[in-house]
Amino acid sequence: MSNPTKSKAVSFRDGMYGSTIILFIICLVISGALAVTYQITAPQIAKINKETADAARMEVLPEADSFTPAEGDLPEGVTEYYIADNGAGVVVTAQNASFGGTITVMVGIDSQGAVTGVTVTDHSDTPGLGTKAMESDYLAQYQGITALDDVDSIKDDSQVDQVTGATVSSDGIYGAVKYALAAYKEMGGIN
Repeated sequence: MSNPTKSKAVSFRDGMYGSTIILFIICLVISGALAVTYQITAPQIAKINKETADAARMEVLPEADSFTPAEGDLPEGVTEYYIADNGAGVVVTAQNASFGGTITVMVGIDSQGAVTGVTVTDHSDTPGLGTKAMESDYLAQYQGITALDDVDSIKDDSQVDQVTGATVSSDGIYGAVKYALAAYKEMGGIN
């Protein structure tokens, strides 16, 4: 006579193995579909990201037409250094400490070494008072500057003002602009 519990255990185990194999095949098919989708969309995403980044660079260096990244090691505080293909200048992205953490600032510098524009591209500072230092009217004070005073803080620089109540944010932007100007000199400008 056959044992009914033994046959149930065998069929349960067979069902478990079958389900596992089916789930494995489903995962394999989905992973393959995602890989194919990525291969198709990755070049388009890269193109869109480049166009968006170039548009942001043209906001701080309006005379530029397109950009090429500089080769070599980047100076302290600098994350990107792009040279305008038409020789109009460079766009430097620099980071510095700020109230909420790290602040990322994009700085346009013309072929003569003068700042053409400044914009904050990323920050974690307090909305409201802290972000007043990131408004275009405030950032416009950097336009035309070729060098900042040799001081450690915006409070001590005679060329630019800080936002009262947002001293740390103002100082973060100030430090990033100093990094950008120093990088321009160290990297040889547009060369």
